Amino acid sequence: MIITVFATKSSTKTSIAVSISVYLKNNGYDVLLADLDEQSSASDWLDYRSENVNLKQIASVKKNGKNVARDLIELAMKYNYVVCDCGGKDYLAGRLSLLAADVALVPIFPTNLSLLTLESSLSAIRDAKNFNEKLMVFIVITGVNSNILVKDTQEARDLINEMISDMDYCVLTENCITTRKIWSDITPLGLGITESSNNKAVDQFEKLMKEIIK
Repeated sequence: MIITVFATKSSTKTSIAVSISVYLKNNGYDVLLADLDEQSSASDWLDYRSENVNLKQIASVKKNGKNVARDLIELAMKYNYVVCDCGGKDYLAGRLSLLAADVALVPIFPTNLSLLTLESSLSAIRDAKNFNEKLMVFIVITGVNSNILVKDTQEARDLINEMISDMDYCVLTENCITTRKIWSDITPLGLGITESSNNKAVDQFEKLMKEIIK
């Protein structure tokens, strides 16, 4: 299975892509992390991870160019899961990865500015769906305020559901990702969020994974 973490603007994609890879690896799957971001943030994260011999290491590869889709399909024959971390801009590699993906996970902040960029991501997804019929899409709201009185998240949910109302292959996840300091703390340690000591963050992410990985 190929899982692409995709958005045309940065929305914690690398953190999510690495944590998905770690979650799957620790559940016994053979996983490859494909770094499609020109900044190579995911590769840097895994370099930190390689310094800890007690952690399960994750294979990785950097990919770009016009043959990204073909390369990902070939790699998926060798691994249970290929997880793709796309760049925070509208890079060609990210769009091409959608042509090969089984699942696209689209993270989005619940802010007006971020929601304005969602249409660009959805446009790319619609184009890819014309060529990749198996593509299923999950939108996850990230950067959620832990204060339940803040209404931004529900307002964002309402708007997103309206935006995807004609896309039966696109789902807004029930589970979100709350803003927590632990997400920044784990980066220099090379950890995935499910390897952290923050039980709330772990539980939240595991529930999200069970939504998108059947």
